[in-house]
Amino acid sequence: MSAALMAAALSVAHAASAAGSVPLSLPAPPPPGTPVSSTLRDALIAIEQAAATNPAAAQNAAFTYNAAIQEYNAREYERARASALTAISQSAAPAAPVVSVAHAPIVAHAFPGPRYYIIPDELPATAVNARRYVALAHRAMASCPTLKAAAAEYRGALSALSTKQYRVAMADSRNIVDDCTALTATP
Repeated sequence: MSAALMAAALSVAHAASAAGSVPLSLPAPPPPGTPVSSTLRDALIAIEQAAATNPAAAQNAAFTYNAAIQEYNAREYERARASALTAISQSAAPAAPVVSVAHAPIVAHAFPGPRYYIIPDELPATAVNARRYVALAHRAMASCPTLKAAAAEYRGALSALSTKQYRVAMADSRNIVDDCTALTATP
């Protein structure tokens, strides 16, 4: 009778692993009549049944069941029984809910993507603001496809900065940023 029960439990495990779940490597429980054998057998059957409906719970319980078998082989029967009971409860854990996410179609917008180097609209033409604008222009030039034109305008922004023409330096820097980001944002 117990051999038939074990064969049925193992066939359930093979059917569950064939259904796409993680294959479980479960050692056979000890023969009937030995200490804790019925609890270990119950744990094995519970794991095999969970493998068909909740593979994640069965996998967690399989680790605990393997520990229980090792404890049994070390003749730590009380710990083996406790681990087997833990494996039974782990195999009965509820399955995680399957959340269906409705996917909206991806729509390409008619306007270009975000600007990665954003310059505020109106700031006073001070030395600090002009240096910030020129620094942003310098970073925007790192990925600029029209580097020659941007480099010429950058030299103009630097010379305007050195002659304390902050408004000109800020305007040149804004042009560089706008030109470089507009060209890199289009696909």
